[in-house]
Amino acid sequence: MSDDSSVGEVAAVGGDAPTYDVAELVGLLADLVEDAFPDDIWIRGQVRNLRSRTRAGHVYFDLVTPAPAEKTPEAALPVVLFDWYRKIVNRVLGSGAKGQMVDGVEVRIRGGLSVYKARGRLQLQMKAIDPAYTLSRLADQRDRLLGGLATAGLLERNKSLPLPALPLRVGLVTSAGSAAEADFADVLASSGIGWEILVADTPVQGFGSEQKIAEALALADSLGVDVIALVRGGGARTELAPFDSTAVAHAVAQRSVPVLTGIGHEIDRSVADLVAHTACNTPTACAAALVERAGRFDRATLDLWRGIEGAAAARLAADRQLLDAAARRTGATVSSSCRGARSEMRRLARAIDRAANHGVERARWQLDAQHDLVNGRASTHLAGHHRLLASATERLRLDGSHALETQRRRLDALEAQARAYDPQRALERGWSITTDGAGRLLRSVAGIGPGATLRTRMSDGTVTSTAEAVTPDDTTGSDHD
Repeated sequence: MSDDSSVGEVAAVGGDAPTYDVAELVGLLADLVEDAFPDDIWIRGQVRNLRSRTRAGHVYFDLVTPAPAEKTPEAALPVVLFDWYRKIVNRVLGSGAKGQMVDGVEVRIRGGLSVYKARGRLQLQMKAIDPAYTLSRLADQRDRLLGGLATAGLLERNKSLPLPALPLRVGLVTSAGSAAEADFADVLASSGIGWEILVADTPVQGFGSEQKIAEALALADSLGVDVIALVRGGGARTELAPFDSTAVAHAVAQRSVPVLTGIGHEIDRSVADLVAHTACNTPTACAAALVERAGRFDRATLDLWRGIEGAAAARLAADRQLLDAAARRTGATVSSSCRGARSEMRRLARAIDRAANHGVERARWQLDAQHDLVNGRASTHLAGHHRLLASATERLRLDGSHALETQRRRLDALEAQARAYDPQRALERGWSITTDGAGRLLRSVAGIGPGATLRTRMSDGTVTSTAEAVTPDDTTGSDHD
């Protein structure tokens, strides 16, 4: 196709159709909009892209069809809130409970629809807001969420987890560098307890922050913490909307450790508070609850050690009494045995003496009875009888001496045993008994520290001293003091 034919076709397409100037077209659109919407209208939608007010005091944002943060809305309308009307809206919203316009909040606003000719853009000039609509929407969403959590059994799930007696490793989910973080950390630091704080940084307000809070809660849980603290400072109900979100509620309920909240709200509890193990009013109160928990553990531990110490002291005193009683019984038994042995020895000595005398008398009688017979026999027979007599006499003497020596050795052994059991004898041999300042018997250097008071009992008195150093022996020592 030639260039001439192309020009002809373009001319044919243009024909006699009118051509508008940009200003004419935009002006026409503006007139159409004004004719179609001569009065102010009410419109509802979700706030997006809210910009801080300009130097002139104006505020700009988009009103869109409600949609999650990660999705593009179906439709959007630019909105301008001029400074004069901004002041009126602020008075309507008030402070605290009624809330503020923030990204992600659904609102119902009134204004005039127009075309901004310099940009060729349709926009709404906002003049008023219906705060009841926003709060009602938030309340409805909250009620639906609570109902769903109750049905799924998630309202009590985190509450059922046991709170550690000493939760020293704390996962802190908040905005790093915020006043909430500083207040929480200051309370823990001033307690004098060795806390370990692991911060999971996350925005705690704004459109889409609920998903980031949920991710931070999961991150803190993965760090092996004892508890998780979810904290932020106070704010309007609309600013605290992320804590009424499904994402945060499920994230709190599904944690494997107890979650404590410290959200600085003024009126109602958030859904996160209701799902958490423990809800506190502020970050400071949340930290104080952990400090109180650790303090109770410390006090309980101290009471337990005192009980153990008391029981040990009572047991030691009872054992000491048993040992003293056993020593007294042993001494009495040994003394009685010695007295019995002496009596038996004397009895045996008398019996031997009588037996010897009787034997001698009998032999003498036999000798006298046989004297006449022996006198007539030969000298050889007389000598034999003399030898027999001498042998019998010697046997009697040896038997008596042997029995007497056996009893004497038995008596000596019993007396030596008695002396061995006598503690005073052990002290006289150079042994000593050492106790601490409270009178507790010391068997090892493990119970002695430098500066400890020692009392050493010796055979002739007691020495009180102070330990300057303790040097444990590498080998196992004997069991006596």
